[in-house]
Amino acid sequence: MANPTSGARSKILLGIESTFGEAATLKYKLPFVDESLNANLESVRSEALLGYRGTKSLAPGREGTGGGITLELFPVPAGVLFYLALGLATLKDPDSTPDSGDEYTEITAVTSATGNLPSATIRVDHDGIIRDYLGMKLNTLTLEMAVGGIPRITTDWVGIQESDEVATEGSITEPSDDPFYFRELLLSADGTNWTADEYSRVTLSIANNLDTDDYRLDGTGRRKTIPEGNLAITGDVELLLTTDTFSDQYNKFINFQDASLYLKFEKSTGEKLIIKLPRIKFASMTHDIGGPGRITLRGSYEALIPSTGQIITVEDYTNDTGTY
Repeated sequence: MANPTSGARSKILLGIESTFGEAATLKYKLPFVDESLNANLESVRSEALLGYRGTKSLAPGREGTGGGITLELFPVPAGVLFYLALGLATLKDPDSTPDSGDEYTEITAVTSATGNLPSATIRVDHDGIIRDYLGMKLNTLTLEMAVGGIPRITTDWVGIQESDEVATEGSITEPSDDPFYFRELLLSADGTNWTADEYSRVTLSIANNLDTDDYRLDGTGRRKTIPEGNLAITGDVELLLTTDTFSDQYNKFINFQDASLYLKFEKSTGEKLIIKLPRIKFASMTHDIGGPGRITLRGSYEALIPSTGQIITVEDYTNDTGTY
């Protein structure tokens, strides 16, 4: 009798596809907590009437893949996930001196003029039972950070096909030794002074609003493309109600003024990830009293296109190549 498979012995590998839907070389091992990637196969019931009660045929209809993966925020491969969610990676060299050690990869969002989101091949190894998922695009990525916990990324994927073992394994990049901890997170309102110490919880969600219905009469039943829709970047915050937060964040909400939010994860060993939201607006902000204890402001926000620069920028200091 075969032994049952277990999650403890399972792993997930990922590679960036050169051509949408064609198996990539697997490069990254993901530090996942749970996953729910599955094939979706629509069945079409025959409605033919043949003189007796019952269904004569079930035909295969539209085919696709999708599901979620929850991960802890490790320095590697955090940048890979933000690249798949946003789409553009550029090498930055502040001192213009190659290989001087200050190089990092800047990740920004694709626009209609700069191409499409990249796709990935994802391998789920269920303790030896292997399924490969092709043409996988990130529909949403949500980063959640709170006091007392390890930051987590929740991802939702859409793809075109589940296959047997068709991808090849390259040199696998393992996750870093340790994830980022909440104690390694600093926040800023301007990207310079990392002294915003009133927050207890922050979430950031990137939604690509993918078009998942591009099916054609091409003999496959699979999606032809998965184009991105409008980019929506939203989130929630919890922070203490003080005279400072009342005159700053709450005042900006009530007067419908722009704000900014910058997040920096940095380890003492040098691994660093910076997320920049130069223009946000608070869509809601409450200051309810729930008892004799401290009063918390709970708000939601949305990132907006600034007059100059990017709606969101992610700086990955663990990658000094500009590519993934």
